[in-house]
Amino acid sequence: MSSGKTPTPNGKDDARRAAIVRAARDICAEKGFSKVTVSDIANRARMTRSLFYHYFADKSEVADAVLDDVAGSILAQMEEWNANRETGNIDGALNDFVVLTRRMIVDESPFSARLVQDGNAALYIRFLDRVTDRIADLLQQTTARDFEERHDMPIVCVHETFVMLVSGVISLIRSHPDVSNATIKRLIAQTLHLNDYVHFD
Repeated sequence: MSSGKTPTPNGKDDARRAAIVRAARDICAEKGFSKVTVSDIANRARMTRSLFYHYFADKSEVADAVLDDVAGSILAQMEEWNANRETGNIDGALNDFVVLTRRMIVDESPFSARLVQDGNAALYIRFLDRVTDRIADLLQQTTARDFEERHDMPIVCVHETFVMLVSGVISLIRSHPDVSNATIKRLIAQTLHLNDYVHFD
């Protein structure tokens, strides 16, 4: 839904919009999305309700912006992992990927857990879909492409496999937080047929 009031982009507009998104994200983490009001967000962002509506049509539109913000934070960490991995060192890259994934899920859990506990399953599913699809795109365009240049691609339906794998790992860690990194690594290696390229303790 669009308000039709999108302001002409400039530095002040960008800063105010970012302040609204940050305020909404913080309040969601504190008490869950369904309990958030436009007044809450405007007060936290130190602006009037009318100014809020200059940037967003309603609370749902802010929710989409918050999801993009969280997904963007996660993707930035994945991009940093990709930039720092040693090309050809599949075992090391997988170890680092598992550690990073666990850390990101723990870091983002106050937000995602509130969505679930607060009964906003639909919003959480949108969040999960957005994150997994963007990570799958990144993996397909970078690590999978690098692997294929050096080895035969052991899987088909690459993007779909990554979507299934990423969403599954997120759900596994959230529902079974005591699962070991070694188990997660083995599951990923089995799914991607990488057993011949990695080491297991």
